[in-house]
Amino acid sequence: MLSYLNHLLTFGGAVDIMTAQKQMKDQQQHYDDLTNVPCGDTDSDLVFTENPDCLQIDLGVVRGNHLTKQGKAIISEVERKGGGRMETVTRKREERSVTKTGNTGVQVIGGRERCVVGKKQKQPEALVVRAKHRQPTKEVQPTKRETKVTKTKQSNLPCVFADSPGAWSKFTLEGQGPSPGQKFNDPSGLTFHNDKLLVCDKGNNVVQILNKDYTCEKVLGSFSGQFAKPFKPQSVAVSQDNHYYILDDNNLQIIVCDQNNKVIRIITLPGDTNPRCIALLKGFVLVTDIKGHRLLKYTTNGQYVGEIGSPGHGRTEFNCPCFVAVNSRDVIMVSDCDNHCIKCFDAEFNYLYQYGEFGTGDSQLYYPESIAVDGADNVYVCDAGNARISIWSRDRTFIGHLFQHQVSWPWYIAVSRDRICVRGMNDEHITVFSK
Repeated sequence: MLSYLNHLLTFGGAVDIMTAQKQMKDQQQHYDDLTNVPCGDTDSDLVFTENPDCLQIDLGVVRGNHLTKQGKAIISEVERKGGGRMETVTRKREERSVTKTGNTGVQVIGGRERCVVGKKQKQPEALVVRAKHRQPTKEVQPTKRETKVTKTKQSNLPCVFADSPGAWSKFTLEGQGPSPGQKFNDPSGLTFHNDKLLVCDKGNNVVQILNKDYTCEKVLGSFSGQFAKPFKPQSVAVSQDNHYYILDDNNLQIIVCDQNNKVIRIITLPGDTNPRCIALLKGFVLVTDIKGHRLLKYTTNGQYVGEIGSPGHGRTEFNCPCFVAVNSRDVIMVSDCDNHCIKCFDAEFNYLYQYGEFGTGDSQLYYPESIAVDGADNVYVCDAGNARISIWSRDRTFIGHLFQHQVSWPWYIAVSRDRICVRGMNDEHITVFSK
């Protein structure tokens, strides 16, 4: 509510504020009603949900939030429609048993976390009840240095979003090139592919492929004498058929090659462009042009398809669009740097929504630069002006910030299952955070 009001007071007019009055009152009443919900007694919070397909699958689930102390039993009853009363007895946390009135025997399987109870086998039908016991927990509110965690089953999602001491290890990667002692020289675009870190080592005219231990496995860029100017890799992306798409901004082209440096094709860019970043979108290549304030679209064979953008502040206008990324749902995300937001489009360049707005608070951005997306479609943004990494979930919920003031003007970012690599604008090294 406060964020909405601040935005309204900053950008809205008198009419906007007047029309918002009812909405804010309704929202406040909604919160007031939530705080007045009665807790109930010890019996009313047990709910038995019956399954109509009880001949084949489980009858239902009994849930409660009782805290059971040693030696003190809690007894609750569940009555089925049409009769047949079951009695659940919880004696202590290690022992739980269930009995059913009547002359039918019961088979009990105990466990520390739950017990499964059912009739002795009596064909053709079986009765099964699962009784779950849980101890009520008190939710811990995040401190200023912590961000609330949402866990996921995605294998390549970083395992924690906690910006607290000990949560991440940090070290500086100065370079592990093909020559002994070689250091990075203007490291630019970063990306992960098959858990290997790809670095556009622009000043050394190569793309380095680093193993998990950050040793250089392979170098791309042996294109000596093939182009009019020296090869300067700015951004790199890898297709599903393991072809490397390398943006060579010095020659205004995209080089498509294999891992053996064999050039497959060249995509030539217009002479009036200043390309910064590329991304792949199911048969297409996307290129940001910060000079023309636009996003260009080509087929992977090099045919021009179309573009979006012009100078301005509207939904389909940009003010220095620097970086582009695509998630698993083919949502295109463009960092509109000087408009302080991330604008999102579908595959046909239709506007969808945006992340962030100008500011220093939560869910706000100040000159956003590079974007990364993890396996769960969480979005990581180099919030350069605020010297932090801002994170949103795939449903556009703001998660929090990472590494506040640990990298000066974070410019490039890459995210893997357990690592986040960041390069600051004035750094000649890469800062690696790992969990």
